Amino acid sequence: MIKPSLGIAAALALAVAGLSAGSASAATQPTPQTKMAWQAAIAQVPQPGQGCYQASYPTLAWHAVTCVAAPNVPFIPAPPSSSARHAGPDTVGDTHDYSAQVPGLISRATGTFTHVSPGITVDGAVLGSPTMVANGFSLQLNSQNITGSPACSGSSDPSGCIAWQQFLYAYDAGSALNGGNPSSSYIFMQYWLISYGYTCPIGWASDGEGDCYVNSKAAVVNAVTASELATLRFSGTAKSGGNDGVSLSIGSGQATMVTASDSRIDLAKHWNTTEWGLFGDGDGDEAYFGTNMSLEPQTALTASSGSKAPKCISAGTTGETNNLELTTTPKLGSQSSPTMATRQTDGTSGTPSCAVAG
Repeated sequence: MIKPSLGIAAALALAVAGLSAGSASAATQPTPQTKMAWQAAIAQVPQPGQGCYQASYPTLAWHAVTCVAAPNVPFIPAPPSSSARHAGPDTVGDTHDYSAQVPGLISRATGTFTHVSPGITVDGAVLGSPTMVANGFSLQLNSQNITGSPACSGSSDPSGCIAWQQFLYAYDAGSALNGGNPSSSYIFMQYWLISYGYTCPIGWASDGEGDCYVNSKAAVVNAVTASELATLRFSGTAKSGGNDGVSLSIGSGQATMVTASDSRIDLAKHWNTTEWGLFGDGDGDEAYFGTNMSLEPQTALTASSGSKAPKCISAGTTGETNNLELTTTPKLGSQSSPTMATRQTDGTSGTPSCAVAG
């Protein structure tokens, strides 16, 4: 995570001070000098309300756009560690990952990628098809497994029910498999009630294994390519009594956001751990990087516990994977937010580790 310069910090302060939580207009705000500064500043502009929104450089304002239905694809939870679905124990995902944990509660998590290999490529097997599709991957910010959510009250065994929330970017797999080369994909939130029972709440779908899931509305975004990984910022937010949000901004100067009520599983009252990364495009699929590729997912957090460095937890909650292995992660310098990093590679690897800083 790059520390904001004084110019970026000033843009952030002015943007937040000049825009009320219920307004999507910021016509009088100063223009950030770079697209990187704009990415940091637009992420701090308050959510206008529930719905779907977009923003374009250099304007520090969200404007409403039409929401669409999210793809009906389950981004499955990982099983207990003892029953991981994939044979390769070092493959990232499906319980084998690092997550960032704070002693308080998380209100915002932002994922970025650093140390991205030049010429990086990612292909994916999507929707269970053996056909590999270029850039067929998901981006995921995932909460920890949550017990005690009110959403579990109707379960056949509420004490054994686990709530889980994902902030997702999903590739438009359906268009790709129909012979197209999609230029658009989606961002949205997916909610899970794990071990709820085979009769799901109204509006929720069953995965056929006793778990239930449902999506928020989605917003259409430009499909992310592997070459853009080093320029993107992907954020999830949660506010008790308010809205949760997922947002994606790209270095080209485009940002999109989707918001929905936090009351779906009451994430804001429980969220203390986050997994971030690039994985297969749902349903337990895998994303495949090219040979000798590496990158470093970094997670920056805003938490009630302040700027103290997070704890690095050797665990993950997504059931999707990529073909990289965890490797040695160099130490981080001081950071403006609690930050965790974990380097991944399919080249020469070292002893797996993660790095944290505050």
